[in-house]
Amino acid sequence: MSYQGGADYERAFRVAYGVFVVAMIGAVIYMTMRPTRAPPANGKAFGCYTTANAPPISLDARGMIIHQSAPIRIGFHLERHKTGIALTADAPIEANPTETGYIYSIRPPGIGWFMDFFHEVDGRSYGVFDENALRQFTMLARDGIYLPYRKADPVECEG
Repeated sequence: MSYQGGADYERAFRVAYGVFVVAMIGAVIYMTMRPTRAPPANGKAFGCYTTANAPPISLDARGMIIHQSAPIRIGFHLERHKTGIALTADAPIEANPTETGYIYSIRPPGIGWFMDFFHEVDGRSYGVFDENALRQFTMLARDGIYLPYRKADPVECEG
């Protein structure tokens, strides 16, 4: 009687390897064929947004305008993330604390800044996935404080 355990092991390895290869090919096909949702149009977020102790921000066809003593205008676009829709500034802006509130500046070099749109339910914040519900976003200030910007009357962004 001879021992054939080695042959059984090799056969099991070949079958497992074949299953693995087929699964990987299926995963690649699925990832390339699945539908992707287009990013929301910038116009879905147009409006004036305000928060306490920081300058108002308006979003319109001209870009993102930060209304402060030295106004800043930069491009922006909306992106879909796993956690919801994000407002993406096309320049690395930052909110710096001062004695009277926050003031914005551009911090070169760097990439844009993501500001997540959110909604609140029972005092908790959740990401927004519906592009028709873009009413508020958060800006993380340099001191670690989140500034919740909420859609406001356009008059707040004038002057």
